[in-house]
Amino acid sequence: MNLAIKSYLSSPAPEILTEQKNSLPSSPLQSASPDVHSNFSVNVTISSSARALYKLDEDRERAAPLSENELRATYEKGQSDVYKFGQLLANGNYSKENLLPNSDDPDRLLSGQKSLDFAIGLSKLPPKVLPNPYEGFARNDLSAIVYEGSGNYTEAERYAAYAELSKQDEAYFSKLFSKITNGGDNREVFKGILDYFDGLPVIEKSAYQNGFRDSIDGLYKEQIGLWGKMAPAEDSNQNHGNKSISPIFDNSQSSQKMLQAILQKAAGHPDEYS
Repeated sequence: MNLAIKSYLSSPAPEILTEQKNSLPSSPLQSASPDVHSNFSVNVTISSSARALYKLDEDRERAAPLSENELRATYEKGQSDVYKFGQLLANGNYSKENLLPNSDDPDRLLSGQKSLDFAIGLSKLPPKVLPNPYEGFARNDLSAIVYEGSGNYTEAERYAAYAELSKQDEAYFSKLFSKITNGGDNREVFKGILDYFDGLPVIEKSAYQNGFRDSIDGLYKEQIGLWGKMAPAEDSNQNHGNKSISPIFDNSQSSQKMLQAILQKAAGHPDEYS
């Protein structure tokens, strides 16, 4: 198998929180501490976020389709914004009031405050892990928050959404990585990569060069040629049901970097993994 995986990946996007490797939870299995607010407050926060997501959907429906260059620029700006916000918090030169929503709506203020508390907690050394108001949100809803540019969300909310998105991707990729065999059956690994890529929003797909999906599909079909088609009812956790998945990736790595590491190892290029 002699494919140059790197040729299908765009130039690396700016690393997020590279200088704050301890900022995000170190394990995808690490949960936040119980919420200090009442259940009513939690419901209000989620309700407020849900309304903002609904507005994002409306904005996307009205917006004209973006070109590939515009999509890529939007992706890079989202990555850069999250990184810069993390640096702002780490430097400590900020006013909390200026980082809250510019709104008189108590729901919006609560959502912004909880996100800011979460983000500031992660900027501490050692990090203080507070409840993330976006924990458990659908991955692509989180992506919409991170990469939206209309100002519906504060930088703190986008930061918190990115932290949860990264946590979900890290858990997914750690599971895939643990299933890689050395020269054996890797059908499930490549199928998992295809499923992940196919489910990405177009903005995140722009981080990969044209032909990326075709290259993965080729690797998957090569595995099918060796091992046969996967049965529809085949257990996706076969031989791994009782296996504890330890964190594999550095939490400063972007999702793109984690996916690249899986490809390099599964395709027989383990020395390229760093």
